[in-house]
Amino acid sequence: MRIVFFGSSDFAIPSLKALAEGGFAPVLVVTKPDAPRGRGRKIYDSDVKLAAQEVGLPFAQPADPHDPAFLQQLKDLKPDLGVVVSYGVILQPDLLGLPKQGMINAHASLLPRYRGAAPIQRAIRDGEKETGVTIMRIAEQLDAGDVMLKKATLIDPRENSGALRTRLAALSGAALLEALALLKEGKARFTPQDHAKATYAPKVEKEHGVIDWKLPAVEVDRLVRAMTPKPGAQTRLGNKRFIVMEGSVEQDLYGMGIPGGLQSSGEEGIRVCTGKDLYRITRIKPDNGRNMTAGEFVRGHHIAPDARFG
Repeated sequence: MRIVFFGSSDFAIPSLKALAEGGFAPVLVVTKPDAPRGRGRKIYDSDVKLAAQEVGLPFAQPADPHDPAFLQQLKDLKPDLGVVVSYGVILQPDLLGLPKQGMINAHASLLPRYRGAAPIQRAIRDGEKETGVTIMRIAEQLDAGDVMLKKATLIDPRENSGALRTRLAALSGAALLEALALLKEGKARFTPQDHAKATYAPKVEKEHGVIDWKLPAVEVDRLVRAMTPKPGAQTRLGNKRFIVMEGSVEQDLYGMGIPGGLQSSGEEGIRVCTGKDLYRITRIKPDNGRNMTAGEFVRGHHIAPDARFG
């Protein structure tokens, strides 16, 4: 089977390596061009390009994969199938129809739930107990193609989006190998999604991470886990901004505190009053500072008796 692989973020790397090691090495790896990052805007190699080089696969980095010259390059390869994992470009019909068997995609949710750019963060934020990976045929409508197979996994109650993302990236590789084996054997079956049950997970922006301490502590906890490591769950203390990195819910035995107010702070954590119960911050990061334990933060910052996060 002649496969062209499309991927750009590090989420795609476990899938690429799984294909290369599982007997389905792509004839070409397509990824985005190298791009500037960080304050210095230094040009860095694409993560997927580096992974392709590591396993000895040819790669291409078109600025526009729909450019006629690049489409001709793909036609010349006579691909049987396109495999897309976290490529970050909406593919048009002229490209989707080029491989003989079309294109399949590994999406990090149990479709039709959480179509869109941020299924992992949204699932945690919504308090879902389970998520997974869906292998589907790519259609013109976003994440609406027929489903080939799903792989489910439980969400750990203490898991943040970074940890879950790592697990789902690995699960995507395993699911793709199973899907490709079915395609190779002629046993693949595609089932239309129930579009009436579709939910959407649009891209998460920085402002979505602002903590509302009037919410119950359990919802604050979900927000912190969903926004960690990016874009971060934000709060303010005085005129300074902080990113809450980790914490846990504790029962409020008194229920008298003002949301955002500190009940206590020390080595064991910073207990913050919420709309219901307490949220105990165990790791916190000052804006443009380093990630530190609550104890380190308390020792290095003067906290007034009437201090209040907001």
